[in-house]
Amino acid sequence: MSELEDKFGGGLSFESILLKADNVTKADVIKAILELENTLRTDPDLEGYATQVVAYIDYVIPYIENYESLPDPQLEASVQYLLTQPGVESRVSELLAADQKATLIKVSINTELPNDKLSEMTDVFHDRVNEFDEKHENLTTGITGEITLQKDIQGMMGRDTSVLIPAAMILVILILFLVFRRFSDIFIPFLPIALGAMWVIGMLGFLGMQFTMIHVALIPLILGIGIAYSIHVLNRYYEERSRGLRVEKAVVKSVKTVGVAVSLSAITTMIGFGSFLISDLPPLREFGVFAALGILFTFILAVTLLPALLVIRDRRKVGEVKALVARRGKRVDKALSAAAIGAEHHRRPIIFGVACITTVCVFLALGVSTTMSLETFMPGDVESIVTANEIEGYFGGQSFIFVLAKGDNVTSPQGLQAMLVLENSILSDESNLQSGLITSSTGLAEMVLLATNGVMPQTENEVIAALESLRRTYPTQMQGLLTEDNETTVILFSVIAKTDKEMRDAARIVRSHVEESKGGVLGLTVDGAPAVSGEPVIFSDIMGSIAPSMLKTTIFAILLCLIVLCVIFRSILMGAIALMPMVLIIGWELGTLRIIGWPLDVMTMGISALLIGIGIDLSIHMTYRFREEWKEHKRPPQQAIRITVMNVGTALLAAAGTTIGVFAVLSLARMPMLGRFGSLTALVIFYALIAALFILPSILVAYALRREKS
Repeated sequence: MSELEDKFGGGLSFESILLKADNVTKADVIKAILELENTLRTDPDLEGYATQVVAYIDYVIPYIENYESLPDPQLEASVQYLLTQPGVESRVSELLAADQKATLIKVSINTELPNDKLSEMTDVFHDRVNEFDEKHENLTTGITGEITLQKDIQGMMGRDTSVLIPAAMILVILILFLVFRRFSDIFIPFLPIALGAMWVIGMLGFLGMQFTMIHVALIPLILGIGIAYSIHVLNRYYEERSRGLRVEKAVVKSVKTVGVAVSLSAITTMIGFGSFLISDLPPLREFGVFAALGILFTFILAVTLLPALLVIRDRRKVGEVKALVARRGKRVDKALSAAAIGAEHHRRPIIFGVACITTVCVFLALGVSTTMSLETFMPGDVESIVTANEIEGYFGGQSFIFVLAKGDNVTSPQGLQAMLVLENSILSDESNLQSGLITSSTGLAEMVLLATNGVMPQTENEVIAALESLRRTYPTQMQGLLTEDNETTVILFSVIAKTDKEMRDAARIVRSHVEESKGGVLGLTVDGAPAVSGEPVIFSDIMGSIAPSMLKTTIFAILLCLIVLCVIFRSILMGAIALMPMVLIIGWELGTLRIIGWPLDVMTMGISALLIGIGIDLSIHMTYRFREEWKEHKRPPQQAIRITVMNVGTALLAAAGTTIGVFAVLSLARMPMLGRFGSLTALVIFYALIAALFILPSILVAYALRREKS
């Protein structure tokens, strides 16, 4: 793709204008199309934007002398006659509907323009088409294309962000109030999170990064994870105050005890996001870096700014804080403790049940699909999607696979013949005849046949004469097919493909035939590989890396987290126990995907590594506090687990509740893929909460009893 854009001036991104009327070959419509084409080619505000503007009429008008002065009936008759000529008919079939009620104007865009300039000029392009639509009441227009779809996605992201982030903030505030029942306890924990999120967005702006679809999840992510650090510190602070400690000592004790677990949680979460750095997908690597930065910022603020604010607030309020601590209900803590103890008493059947569920989920995971439809990116009611579907209904495939052909023989009779053979072999491929994925082709050979009335030139001089004629008659079409030095040409294959599997099949068909043609008169390779590209090829290549990328990031995250846990707990077995629930939940996640019929896509593929980072926080707090009660305070395992759940249960519930709630809010996004990401992440964090509160205690007690016995 890079070489194609370099050779042809970046004109390999297309915008399509669909025009509909009772009959688009009527004289008034023909003149309107020519008027619109002229506007797009000559408007000073669009200078350098469109490298080509092609409509069906461009293949007809060159053969009609003085068409401007012809009476309408004569112009229409001339057009109808030319449309029946074999050479012209084959060229216009991709731009003129069979019933002549719709036509297509293809605009090739200069993608080498800077992003801000490209976006600005695309707005102007849309304005000119809309003005044209308002001016001609007998015509209706629609626009679609890669850049238009991107703008629609950006617009939807903006709307989602403006609604979802405030909604997530309100939810976090509500949960904080329900847990701590004090208005200042809403503001104080929320301030570090707000600042941390602001710092991340500031870093994005400072580095000149573009806010993309994947970054929409960044702020809710930081809100959901970062608030947990503040909740744990604040919860331990109130626990120490209930024992009569003054504010300064209570703050220090909180940071020295739960602060270690919080720092461990932050490290493992950053490892989870940092594992994205070994992904094959650049957007995921970038997302991992900024998510890890957000966690680092919120952790630093939770153990520095938060304690400072607590000291400032409570230094002179001894009686008020004692009364507040006394009023804090223990019903939730007692209920969670009773449930955990009940689970511990029945640990054998629970562990057996968990093993059975995990085995079933792992078996189901083997059938999880990575087939993703383009409809998962955008809702079907978006105008550009509606227009794209209409165009496919009229004209067939509108995605293009490009084949680059280069060398001295490109414009030789043998080279032109080789191009025809390649095109025909691809279109007549048995797999393609069955699937109908590749509908048509456009290349230099067909254009030469158009100039020579269907007779292939036999000498190079004849070819040169045909090319000169074509450049005079069809300058814009030739500009997009052949370079000025006559050494590089491109063959376009129209593709109908809705899913990554269909795109992969189409790419495989084209690549296999190009591979077979290597070594002939045409140069069909780039760096030794078949010179094949285009949206379907790139998309299928990206999707093909999902499973390997997910496996790499997940294994990397698990290994790094295991090393950190073993070092902190000074025990390989204790570190493995703290990590075990997350390994189980990865199996549950994949089993859930299979049950609900969702595929692994660009967003959901990262949830496993993300889960290691987020969900392990809950296990760490449970394991660390149990180890403190059992090892340091020398309590029996059953009593240690009861005290652990009694003191950290509510904090775990609140921390997980905020994270689940924030991602549940994200599931309301209009973009289907982002909604799935939010829903599935909320679900696996719920799994992590259940595992931390009811499965992990059984494993910890069993381990402690075995150690004491030995």
